[in-house]
Amino acid sequence: IRTMGREQVTKAAGGVIWRKRAPSGRVEPRVDLLLIHRPRYDDWSFPKGKCDPGESLQATAIREIAEETGAHVRLGYPLGEMTYPVSGGTKSVTYWSARLAGEQQPFEPNREVDEVRWVGVREARSLLTYDHDVALLTTFKGLLERRAHRTRTLVVLRHGKAAVRSGDSGDLERPLTSVGMQQATAMSPVLSAYGVRRVVSSPALRCAQTVEPYAHSISTFIEIDDRLSEDTTAGYVQRSVEALLDRKPPVVLC
Repeated sequence: IRTMGREQVTKAAGGVIWRKRAPSGRVEPRVDLLLIHRPRYDDWSFPKGKCDPGESLQATAIREIAEETGAHVRLGYPLGEMTYPVSGGTKSVTYWSARLAGEQQPFEPNREVDEVRWVGVREARSLLTYDHDVALLTTFKGLLERRAHRTRTLVVLRHGKAAVRSGDSGDLERPLTSVGMQQATAMSPVLSAYGVRRVVSSPALRCAQTVEPYAHSISTFIEIDDRLSEDTTAGYVQRSVEALLDRKPPVVLC
């Protein structure tokens, strides 16, 4: 929660959760969307929730979706920010297209959400209670019509705060400072939200150290790509990126 002038703005995040529907012989892509029903308001909406202190919007979206629906998802295309008035101020909610990843945990009705329902796009339009959710659905439907709802994920990550250059050691050996180490640790929930499975770094120590906490958290190794050094060319970088996007697993490139 933050205050702009006298207005209180509550930051939140959520997603339009989708899964591929079984083949039906149709040419256009068919998906189901996951909606929630809240007994307190007797409304149907997309899952979302407020950020915890110090929590990134991406991590908030993943946590709230799991808490409200039991679904584990992977964030994809950003769907933008919806802002609307609430009691005491304004709520600003950032949404992503979020694909179901793996099995959905059994849902247990609770005081906040008493029902979740997988529905088609047309049924979602008739169920949704609020205009801002209908607008969000329209944005997602535009992706669906262009087959852009399915994405390849490449996270480009700048290294954390590094030690200053000195004449005693080469630029490649500059390590992260203590602040940079904290920044590297804080990035792990964000990379996890995108389902990153491959970790690629330039030869610079500060870059490898930036992605090391996440690589350790998923028990994988860091791939060092010499084509990403400071004295590289645009052609080398392009070939590196094209090679990464040729494979499906989401990847971070530092």
